[in-house]
Amino acid sequence: MTYEEFIALRKARKIKEGIENQVALKLVDYLPKRYQYAHIFWSWIWMLSIPGFILVSIFVKWWIGLLLLCVVTPALSKGTKITAVHFVLEYAEENKDFFNELVKNDRLTFNSHSE
Repeated sequence: MTYEEFIALRKARKIKEGIENQVALKLVDYLPKRYQYAHIFWSWIWMLSIPGFILVSIFVKWWIGLLLLCVVTPALSKGTKITAVHFVLEYAEENKDFFNELVKNDRLTFNSHSE
């Protein structure tokens, strides 16, 4: 698929593209700084939620901290990975060379769908 076909199908909402989470997490380091900074910010929020919720367990109520640790921390982790995927796909839409490199290395998957 060429970049021009991709853009046309995406604007017509006739294609859904994807990339594996682990690949996207590695590719974030090669994106422009605006994407990197957003990813770093949410990664730190996710990582700091663990000791933060442990402190809530100790100083507030143990069950509140445990609940937050078991629910919010995994949600932040998953959200960070999903956001990395969105950042890579958004940049692939903006940058033809980046898109072509992803296609050449079989990193993008395409599924056509109709609404």
